[in-house]
Amino acid sequence: MKRLIPLLLPLALTGCFKVVPATAVSKIDRVYTVDEFVAQPDLRKQVSAVCSNDPGQLGQDPNCLNVRRADRIASAGTTADMPRIVP
Repeated sequence: MKRLIPLLLPLALTGCFKVVPATAVSKIDRVYTVDEFVAQPDLRKQVSAVCSNDPGQLGQDPNCLNVRRADRIASAGTTADMPRIVP
């Protein structure tokens, strides 16, 4: 029985691991900076869609982190655009 356990253990663990498929983000040849994503809204929209489609696998990808930061910067605007509120 003790000889059988080392043979059966790899067989039992075979289904426990999943191969992560290649995605559009991993096919990008380099990591873009936040400034590059802010300057290129089409690229930002494309990468943001891929990252938000699978946040579990791609949540810590450098391009996904940079595109989220660029989205926040692009959507924030400036304080000059905000209405003045006087109490």
